[in-house]
Amino acid sequence: MTMENNINEKVLYAAVLGRVIDALEISGQLVEDSAKLLVPVDTGNLRGSITHKVYRNELIVRIGTPVEYAPYIEFGTGEHAENGQGRKGGWFYTDEKGNKHFTFGNKPQPFLRPALLNNKSRIDSIFKEIFK
Repeated sequence: MTMENNINEKVLYAAVLGRVIDALEISGQLVEDSAKLLVPVDTGNLRGSITHKVYRNELIVRIGTPVEYAPYIEFGTGEHAENGQGRKGGWFYTDEKGNKHFTFGNKPQPFLRPALLNNKSRIDSIFKEIFK
């Protein structure tokens, strides 16, 4: 291999890598925006915490939230838990105002998975476009 070929390969690799990273960024923003439209809103904390991040070394994008109750919204709780593994028979809890409540749990309200699945064809198109 000549030095010129080696330089051309590096330039081509950098150009392709840059386009892939751009596509990951666009796709991540698309799914993030969609998740924010789908998430149920009470205080807005969960919606405001949804973000995406591109990991350049791994060539992946992660969309999610650090809010600890997000999985309970996405997958449900108690008898309504999506996987059927939730607590059975209900339970009592006390809210922040000191009021006592009884619940069998909450039904799932998925927002992250539908955000991805609803945009799959658009994401495919984004990646196809970078390789034209």
